Amino acid sequence: MKYARLDKEELEKLSEDFINFLVVNGITAEDWEKIKITETDNANKIIDQFSDVVWEGALRKTKYLDKIENDVSYFFKCDEHIIHLCRISKHNGKSIVQTASKPFKKNREEELFEMISNGCEISDGTNYASVNT
Repeated sequence: MKYARLDKEELEKLSEDFINFLVVNGITAEDWEKIKITETDNANKIIDQFSDVVWEGALRKTKYLDKIENDVSYFFKCDEHIIHLCRISKHNGKSIVQTASKPFKKNREEELFEMISNGCEISDGTNYASVNT
């Protein structure tokens, strides 16, 4: 598995997409019911594959990430090959703004997933834009 398995609630919300995924992979509703009962390992692999497809699609669309902590906020703009950071910290009552850019070290989507796993949240870019005007 490349990313993380979707939980039951997430799978339920994406039930239509999951059905389409099964159909594209030649699995009928009847086949799926049998697989769930008689081939639980295979059923889990199918759910894992679907989870990766969902994550990959979401990460490809991701343009901005935010991570807001007590005294430091991180706002990221995620281009195709480069990630831009705007870091705002509070020190002695003053806001200090720092910026940096770097190319992705490995696969863009994998790096973004790691960042999300470490507390970043996908955003609409409003915060990044507001500090980079």
